[in-house]
Amino acid sequence: MNSTKKEAILDAALNLFVKNGIDATSIRSIAKGAKTAEGNIYRHFENKNDLAREIFLNCTMQFRSAFEEAVEKKDSPEEQISALVRSIFDFSINMKREFAYIFIVFHREEIITKETLSKPLPKDVFVDILKKGMEAGDFRSVNPDIVVSWYVGMVQRSFTFLERGMTPLSQDEVIEQTVDAALRIIKN
Repeated sequence: MNSTKKEAILDAALNLFVKNGIDATSIRSIAKGAKTAEGNIYRHFENKNDLAREIFLNCTMQFRSAFEEAVEKKDSPEEQISALVRSIFDFSINMKREFAYIFIVFHREEIITKETLSKPLPKDVFVDILKKGMEAGDFRSVNPDIVVSWYVGMVQRSFTFLERGMTPLSQDEVIEQTVDAALRIIKN
């Protein structure tokens, strides 16, 4: 299978998984969306969960790359955390499908296995910066994994409020208030 066909399969599956859910999406509908035969999907992917897992890893690699780009020119842990929170917003706005998909499958153990979670993930960038900030005395002692979950939850909910017009605040105001709240969680 050439990479163009594989990319078409991954793209069609991502679209359908986000639109209909994984369980409601058939291999047949993915093949139709990718304009290929069902057998071509099985030549590259063991099953639908294998396909879903590869899409998850692709999406998380894109998310992690966005995080790494966001912090590369920031010096202090505080500036880096601010940049990371902003980059969650940027990713959720500019990569809506990928952002939605990560949350659709994250708690599905048949797709997101322990092995999958052992690979470099976006949260690891946050965790490393939080640990450095704590070691330097810039941040109070907190569990970095929990803090990352709070940050993602804050941004996810704020994004929903923006998308649905449930706040009178502008996008920039929501982002600034969320960044401020994120820093207040960790500052001494």
